[in-house]
Amino acid sequence: MFHLSNSPPTVGEVKERMKDKIKKKSVLLFLIVALLFTLNSCGRKDSSSRGGIKEVVLWETYNNEEHDEIEKIALEFEKENPGIDIKVQRVPWNGHESKLMTSMITNTAPDIARVDVAFLPRLVISNSVLELSQFGEINTDDYVQAAINSNIFVENGKKKIYGLPDQTTGAALFYNRKMFREAGLDTKKPPRSWDEFIETAKRLTKDKDGDGKIDQYGFAMDNDLWWTFPFFNTFGVKFLSDDGKKCLLNSQAGCAALQLKVDLYKKHKVEAGAWQSGAIPPDTGFINEMYAMVLMGPWNIKRFKDAGLDFGIALIPRGPAGSSTNVGGTDMVVLRKAKNPEICFKFLKYLTSPRVQAKWATDLAQIPVNIKAENYIDFSKQPEIKIFFEQMKTAIARPKVISYSELSNVVNPYLYAALAGKKSVKEALDTISQKIEEDILVEK
Repeated sequence: MFHLSNSPPTVGEVKERMKDKIKKKSVLLFLIVALLFTLNSCGRKDSSSRGGIKEVVLWETYNNEEHDEIEKIALEFEKENPGIDIKVQRVPWNGHESKLMTSMITNTAPDIARVDVAFLPRLVISNSVLELSQFGEINTDDYVQAAINSNIFVENGKKKIYGLPDQTTGAALFYNRKMFREAGLDTKKPPRSWDEFIETAKRLTKDKDGDGKIDQYGFAMDNDLWWTFPFFNTFGVKFLSDDGKKCLLNSQAGCAALQLKVDLYKKHKVEAGAWQSGAIPPDTGFINEMYAMVLMGPWNIKRFKDAGLDFGIALIPRGPAGSSTNVGGTDMVVLRKAKNPEICFKFLKYLTSPRVQAKWATDLAQIPVNIKAENYIDFSKQPEIKIFFEQMKTAIARPKVISYSELSNVVNPYLYAALAGKKSVKEALDTISQKIEEDILVEK
């Protein structure tokens, strides 16, 4: 059973954790923005209807292909719902959070906005987004659980859903088939467990030119927290206590998970040190055939194909808690000032419906957020996405904290220190847990 994703915190609990963090300038500014947004909204003239047409403004941050797809989806929705105009407006990803905050001050905020999953807790805390289940039924079982769970908070024992996932992603195991064959390994049998992974990686780690130095490694990895979640997840690590007051990464399971990552480099010597400053990163080394296996996301599939690589994709090796992955992605939220929130909700349900998600996944080679989309996808044409779709079924949402970037900044230096041998795994995780409690979590 996986434990990294705790039971959703109550809105009240998260607000309590904000008591001391409110002193931080960034959070204080955000709350001021929310207050000004409220004042501006009270006197805002309703311009959402013109000539009997109800208008919904949607801000999105997609790339070119995704932008074209969302516009097609909006047009189809309008055809099925006469009298509604979904105005899709593209916003650059870089700085989209600041732009949204500014728009709330200047009374130019959209009705729907696409935001990073890590930004949602702040929007919830500041009461800037609407709770969606008040507008209709949301069957959370229809969604990739790690994706929908990032949107769920609990208040007085009742689920509150503040957004719907529009895009989800994670990592899987990429392996070079050519290098497998050269090592006498079966390309149809990638390693299924961490023990098998270690043995496979040893056979793929070679001194190819006989100079006494290893020039081909079985594995390459990143030290960042996001890339360490697969290790924690497969060991069933619980990140925070149920009350959200304690960090539990320094548990026995947490230490075992990080020790495995350290051992791949220091003990088994099958990892290339790709996490070190100035080293060749995993994706580049995979393309150059220096690294035989990497953990990577679907965003690199096209790049690897374009490079002419003969590669396969498999589930992340099982640990004591099975196979699992890290999670990234975005959510669609309805801002509190929206004049037609029922229509906004209806569109988001349409966007995340099985058939629409099947088309999205097929056209863009991406993971559908609705698991029922599987019934409408020809995975024979999308074999790589099928693997990722299966991997996401056991994915685990990141812990809900007010600032994920602050969390990463706290954790990453000590993960690096453990890998570099500057601190023991226990020392690193003890320090991480203490700093998370002091700098990220707030005592009631």
